[in-house]
Amino acid sequence: MQPRDTVICTVGTSLLTNLRTAPASPPANWSVIQSAYQGREWRRLGRELAALDPRDRLCGAEINTLEEIRAKSWIEPRRLIFLVSDTDDGRAMGNVLEAYCQTRRDLAVQAHSVVVEGLQDARPSEFKSRGLRNLVRAIGEQVAKFGADHVVIDATGGYKAQIALAVVMGQVLSIPVLYKHERFSTIIDFPPLPIAFDYDFLGKQADLLVAFGRGATLTASEVGNVDEKLRVLLTEVEIDGEMVYELNPIGAIYLTGYRQRSSREAPPLKPAQHRKAPTFGKDHHYPSQFKEFVQRVWEENEWVQTAHTVPYAGQAGIRKGISFRVEQVDGAPALIGSYKVNDFGARFRLRLEDEQPPTLAAAAFDLNDRYQL
Repeated sequence: MQPRDTVICTVGTSLLTNLRTAPASPPANWSVIQSAYQGREWRRLGRELAALDPRDRLCGAEINTLEEIRAKSWIEPRRLIFLVSDTDDGRAMGNVLEAYCQTRRDLAVQAHSVVVEGLQDARPSEFKSRGLRNLVRAIGEQVAKFGADHVVIDATGGYKAQIALAVVMGQVLSIPVLYKHERFSTIIDFPPLPIAFDYDFLGKQADLLVAFGRGATLTASEVGNVDEKLRVLLTEVEIDGEMVYELNPIGAIYLTGYRQRSSREAPPLKPAQHRKAPTFGKDHHYPSQFKEFVQRVWEENEWVQTAHTVPYAGQAGIRKGISFRVEQVDGAPALIGSYKVNDFGARFRLRLEDEQPPTLAAAAFDLNDRYQL
């Protein structure tokens, strides 16, 4: 197995805290370090810290743990991504760590910092609603960019909630997580756990999960009856007498985990061998451009065997816009599309050669990603 070469680090401010008072045995360049710190010359500070023993507590948690990470045989860091808070101190830490890594020629790494928007402690509501979700998104983006098999997460620095989410994120994405408490003599690792996804749930809620994943805020009238499993993944707030929902940090982890894992593990959507053009009931009136849209979906997705319209109880049961989800039809899962414009809608079923829950869920997510309105 190839050593992991990308380290995603959550970042706190212990280094800056350490510099507020002189240590019992100051290093030879302490006066220069203090000058850079007090003058807010962050890159200069990073270069001066590179002259110290990286195990010196003065260097802070991020630098201390980096040295221990390098000693592990299964990690050969080539890239370091520092996820810093949306604060002046967070940005300062990003500059310090980048300059530190660039100065340490023996590291031979590419290092850059990423500011996680909303991750700050001045406005708790924003920290909860935006900051933690953006942290999950930032980790997911880096994993997607470099590959889960290349990544390890160092969750030592930062807010406690930030560390906790990074640990959970690693578990869901099957990525090892490293952590070191200030009282620990060594770094510890959390190996990935075997976590299974509920494909029936994912397919059933595919349209809503895709919408929430894009940052949508939906009202109770738009969502309808909220499944209890879905409720766990949402934050709900009453505004003007109506409940309003958005994805919470755990929901963001669950959704990111599914997308990352399915891209690596799920069987691909294979072209259907026996295809038949869509059919439409003759006794129904359909919305404008409905037939053209169904035909387009069939033509653009070779894994769709055929499509046909399905009956519906009434217009109130069709969500406005375009969406796809898995529903039960005659006791079996079915991939259903909804099309509703100008308060007039229709529904159709897409048939696949493989209609097992994992395949249907993957298809529903793919279609919502590309066609959902």
